[in-house]
Amino acid sequence: MKVPDKKFNDIGEQDVENTQDQIHELKRRIKDLKNLVRYVIYSEITPNGRWRRFLNISDDTWCGDINTATLFKRQHIAEAVIGKYSEGRRREISIAKITTKNDKRKVLKYLR
Repeated sequence: MKVPDKKFNDIGEQDVENTQDQIHELKRRIKDLKNLVRYVIYSEITPNGRWRRFLNISDDTWCGDINTATLFKRQHIAEAVIGKYSEGRRREISIAKITTKNDKRKVLKYLR
């Protein structure tokens, strides 16, 4: 990266040359930020799915409102939390794939 002898505030976008790898990484991160898919952990009280409770990890509570559930950006992180959280506890914990479009949480799919 070539930076001329200027103060930090004087450096413009045209003064910094980005490599193709840097540009590719920036585009990937921007795309990732715009992705509205998240994951929540839930447990079914009854087998038919009528009573679902969502996990709020910060309070260590189960709630009926999806808006208070802890959001995970990556599914594998939610799965790791389930693995740790269910040790010696509940076994019927699963993940739901949701969207946060228009600042509203909506379940796209209940994963088992």
